[in-house]
Amino acid sequence: MRSYHADDQLVETNLLLRSDNEFITDYESFISQEPSTLRIQSIEKGEAIFLDRAGLNSLYDTSFYWNKFGRIISEQIFVNSKRRTEQLLFLTPKERYLLLLKDHPDYFQKYALKHIASYLGITPQSLSRIRNQISKH
Repeated sequence: MRSYHADDQLVETNLLLRSDNEFITDYESFISQEPSTLRIQSIEKGEAIFLDRAGLNSLYDTSFYWNKFGRIISEQIFVNSKRRTEQLLFLTPKERYLLLLKDHPDYFQKYALKHIASYLGITPQSLSRIRNQISKH
């Protein structure tokens, strides 16, 4: 799955890419109860579990385990968001590419290169140059 923003010209910018059994949400929209500015798309066929805020709050009210689940998911969302922000601010495109290749090699099988480039914050042409530089070494 991926979450992305589409501008007025329908140019898509990927915010998140996810693999099997990973959590994806527009957490800001979930918390604020405002309409999302992001879209979520499934890249492959599969199963998804959808939880709305009222349903999740009902589970929180009835179960210690769901409360723990909510805390753990919130912590993961925060950590992932911080890491993503730091990567975009402090790493070069090549460093971001190599880190993605190391941490999520499966993404290169699941996602089109245009989605990977967008996720890395670069153009498909820049991604091609980086891949060519690496393959020559």
